[in-house]
Amino acid sequence: MEGKNILENELNYDAHKTLGEQDGEIVLNDSYSLIDDRDSLDKGSDANRKEEVRRQRREKEIRNLKASKAYKFISTVTTLADKYFLDALLGLVPSVGDLVSSIFGLPFIYVTLFKVKSIPLTLAVIYNYLVDILLGSIPFFIGDAIDFFSKAHVKNLDLITRYVEGDKKTIRQVRSKALLTAFLIIILGVIIYFVFRLLIGVTEWTWTLLIDMFKWLIGLF
Repeated sequence: MEGKNILENELNYDAHKTLGEQDGEIVLNDSYSLIDDRDSLDKGSDANRKEEVRRQRREKEIRNLKASKAYKFISTVTTLADKYFLDALLGLVPSVGDLVSSIFGLPFIYVTLFKVKSIPLTLAVIYNYLVDILLGSIPFFIGDAIDFFSKAHVKNLDLITRYVEGDKKTIRQVRSKALLTAFLIIILGVIIYFVFRLLIGVTEWTWTLLIDMFKWLIGLF
């Protein structure tokens, strides 16, 4: 009997020990779970704080850009060149009018390249100006008429504004088409070069003809 009681006591002791170890493991596992949850919350809070810092920094950059003299200058150029048709009026000057008016585009390129610091955006702005120059060079006053409706400065100012304000669609389009835009700029540059060489040659020939006719008329008297 004593041996049996001793055996039962040992079995009960082992059972309690096993249950105690299991309980300890459960408590330990629960502690680890709480720690993991707390770590996840901390990581989530850190991510939110970083996102908030990035958002505030972005908003500050936008405010600084819009308050800069360069941005105000291109806004003024847009008003004068497109809304008051100064660009279109300069385009009426034969051959060189469109080239002279294209100088108005240089401040926009400066802003995109040195203020916004975006090469894809700079390429998009240059492309818009080259298209405007090419359309304006169409002879027989067709290009001059197009200049009154093709507002490249308004288009580029709107593009820059939407880009710096973080418009996702605009940013995606500008960046995804950067290589294609660069290729088209080269093509347009070559076409414009030969078009203006032709126009300058035609203009020189026309003025020479007019002067000779004027001299001939004077000779009649």
